[in-house]
Amino acid sequence: MQALTRMDAVAALIDRVLRAWPQLRGYFRGRDLITEAELLAFFATAVPEVTAAGWPAVRQRLVCSQLLHQVAPGRLSFKSAPAADARKPVLPPEWRALWQQLQTGLALPPGCLWSTRWLQPFLPDLPTVLVVEVRWAELIWAERLLASSFQPDPVVVRPWQRFSPVRQVRGIPTARPEKMLVDAARLPELAAATSDAALAAALAALLTRPGFNQLLLLQYAARCGTEPRWSALLNAALNPT
Repeated sequence: MQALTRMDAVAALIDRVLRAWPQLRGYFRGRDLITEAELLAFFATAVPEVTAAGWPAVRQRLVCSQLLHQVAPGRLSFKSAPAADARKPVLPPEWRALWQQLQTGLALPPGCLWSTRWLQPFLPDLPTVLVVEVRWAELIWAERLLASSFQPDPVVVRPWQRFSPVRQVRGIPTARPEKMLVDAARLPELAAATSDAALAAALAALLTRPGFNQLLLLQYAARCGTEPRWSALLNAALNPT
């Protein structure tokens, strides 16, 4: 009887939340990603019955109903994360043109390019950056070449790591998800969005996707000198507390 009473109370609370849903969507108009803290602040005014203690049950119902989608610890979205982004990246025409410009302007073949856009479903705080990797000998030349080339996203030019895990997309070498994760954690420009907690959450999501290779990630991390950190992160993702 007591359990039934609790279920009835949660059902009544969800009903009040759903009645306030149009108001909530209006409050967060133009935003897909929101934090749990922001939602609780909204409910404190709109539906005061939603307390911090009762929020987990409300969140579970909203996620099960697909009104909200958990994209990272403490972060929710009104839209489901595109599962294929990191595995089947889209190359806009301007990025293909940039690659052709590099091939024409450099003596050595470039290494690869990739975008943090492809990781944002798993690391939602990542700033949008296009990463271009070239041989050490061509680094300065590539920076000069790209400085005069307009791109809609900021461009970071970095040295190409031999034997990097890449895949071809429309004839252009692009980074595999395992490489993007390791490299994102090494780029100073992305440090604020690549805490251990954020990376472990991203790993937990990627490990459920077909084709993601733990061994490949650790092998590449070892070549970059960061294998101990990634071993610990994999352990945290596979054995959440």
